[in-house]
Amino acid sequence: MGYNLVILNRAQEEIDQAYEYYSEISYSVMKSFDEQLELAYQSLEINPFFQFRYKNLRAIPFKPFPYILFFTIDEEEKLVYIYSVFNTNQDPQKYPNL
Repeated sequence: MGYNLVILNRAQEEIDQAYEYYSEISYSVMKSFDEQLELAYQSLEINPFFQFRYKNLRAIPFKPFPYILFFTIDEEEKLVYIYSVFNTNQDPQKYPNL
């Protein structure tokens, strides 16, 4: 059985900002970002045990986009909580807090 994803408000806001930014560049870039996000979701649904990156948060990077998806796992409930889709061009001090 796979894991279910729970996208928290901060992460959804960051995703919306990324879509807005990339849609201004071009539809194909936005579509490519969307595909990378979907690949990250699929990976997390199958096997979310990526390395710990910051405090108690695990992370999965996007390629070639400058984003890291921060998350935690509830193994009992089979849930992955997505806290942030963080733009790595920002100051790391803006990483999400638990």
